This record gives sequence, structure tokens and C-alpha cells, in this order.
Amino acid sequence: MEIVKNASLGPVRVDGLDSNWPTQVDPLQDGISSVELIRVSGSDIDIVNAARVSFGKITTKIEPKDDKLIRYLLRHLHTSPFEHNQLSFRIKTPLFVARQWMRHRMNSYNEISYRYVKSKLEFYIPADWRYQDQDNRQASFGKFQDEELLNKYQVALQQASQAYNDLLEAGVCREQARGLLPLCTYTEFIFTCNLHSFMHFIKLRTAAGAQWEIQVFAQAMLDLARPYFPVALDEWQKICSEQGL
Repeated sequence: MEIVKNASLGPVRVDGLDSNWPTQVDPLQDGISSVELIRVSGSDIDIVNAARVSFGKITTKIEPKDDKLIRYLLRHLHTSPFEHNQLSFRIKTPLFVARQWMRHRMNSYNEISYRYVKSKLEFYIPADWRYQDQDNRQASFGKFQDEELLNKYQVALQQASQAYNDLLEAGVCREQARGLLPLCTYTEFIFTCNLHSFMHFIKLRTAAGAQWEIQVFAQAMLDLARPYFPVALDEWQKICSEQGL
């Protein structure tokens, strides 16, 4: 996975984290896709303090007993202490990935509107084709190359692009012309969640049955978020591994 330094907002900073830690990646490695971590509020300390407020206690530094507490909370499904934090990402992804993504409703989204602006007409072109899984109707497997199919795909995109531009030049409003845009058109949105919701998203979208394109976005977000919640995310991944998830 290619990693690039965030050039627009600068590195997100937390105590003890290298200021040069990357905050942006290109999950699909096509020079267009992007996951950018734009803001983090909270850390492992906030998880501990949310749990210990019941006893009127507070800490300012993670100690071994705090690691143990976080592990206990995760393993016994005490999830509310993981909700007193926030992560925000700027996502650039094909429309079909975004529509899968937004099935996760316990989060906040704001997306670019092609009612307001003309589409940049950037399209996701797969590097490989996959076969349809015959047992799982929503799944795929393997990969293969076929230049003829790639040419058909690209010709269809060119035709859709030309028709979209023709409608706009003829005076058709953007909100109607956008109906011609293929599902592989790139869109952008801000995705904000707490750590509890984040872990749920990552568990589902890195699973073997998830579509490959959203799997690589989910893994990219996990890689970017891990340094900010190292105890919680490391322990959570151990639990998932133990459960075969």
C-alpha cells in the first residue's frame, strides 16, 4: 500500500506520536483513491477515564493496569467507554464503495454533491477482473486479465462521459445530468465515527466475504488509526483473531 504524507492539513498530532506519521494513503493504488485521517479526538486514556468515572477516578498516563482494564472491557463487551472519542476521515472512493460504506448508519457523513458541482469524471478502472462466486451470490474470487473486456469497459465510460458533458452543455441541470454517471465514478465524503463504531466497521469490511475494494479502504483506515489507540486496537485485533474473524 502506497503511503503519502498529508499535504493539505499537515500531520495530525497526539502526544508521543511522530509528527511525520503519514495521514493519507491510496488504497486502490490508482493515483486517485484516498483515505485521509483529518482529525482524532481522544486516545486510550479517554477509554480508561470513561470507564473509571463510575468510581470518580481519572488518569493522565496509561499504565499497565490501564492496559488490563481496556482488555477487560473489550473481552466482556463493555463498549460504551469506547464511544468517548472521535475519528474523522476524508474519503475518495468509487460510488459503489461509498454506497456500501453508508450502510453503516451509526456514523456521520457529508458527501460532495453533483447537484452543486460538475463531476471531475474520475473513474475506477480495475487492475484485474474477478470471477463471480457460484455459491455466494454477492462474492467474487480469483483474478484474470482480458484486454477486450477492459476496452469495452473504457469505451462505456467514454460514452457516459460524453453524454454527461453533452447534457450540461445543452443546458440540462446538473442534478439530472448526473443520472448518467456510472457507479465507478469517484465521489468524496467526510466520515466521522467513534472507536466502538469504527471497530465494528473494520470487522465487517475486512472480513473475507467483503468486497475487495472496500476491504482495502477499511485496512487503510485501521493502519492510520492504530497509533492513536494502540492498546485498544491491538487487543481488539487479538480478540478478532482468536474468534477467527
